[in-house]
Amino acid sequence: MTVRFRQAIRKTGLGPGKETTPLAAYLAAEQRLGRVRADVDPEASARLLISGCFYRAYVEMFVGADAQPPREASAREIVRELRLEPLPSAPAVA
Repeated sequence: MTVRFRQAIRKTGLGPGKETTPLAAYLAAEQRLGRVRADVDPEASARLLISGCFYRAYVEMFVGADAQPPREASAREIVRELRLEPLPSAPAVA
C-alpha cells in the first residue's frame, strides 16, 4: 500500500515539493526586497517553516490548542528563530 501511494504521489507531481517550492520562491523574493535576511537559505527555511506548522497542528490535534502559546505567537516565534526577519540597518556614520 505505501509503495503504491508513493508511486502515485511521484506520478502526479504531488508531495512535499508542492508546498515548499512556492514558499521558497516567496522567501527568495522577500530576500531580494530586503525583507528577509540575505544569509537565509530559502529552501531550508521553507521546509522548516512547514515543519513548524505541522508540529503545531499535531500538538493541537492531540492535546488541544490551549496546550501551547497562541497561534500568532507560535508563528512569530518560528519566524524569529529561523532568523527570517531582516537585520536592522546600521546607523549611517558621518
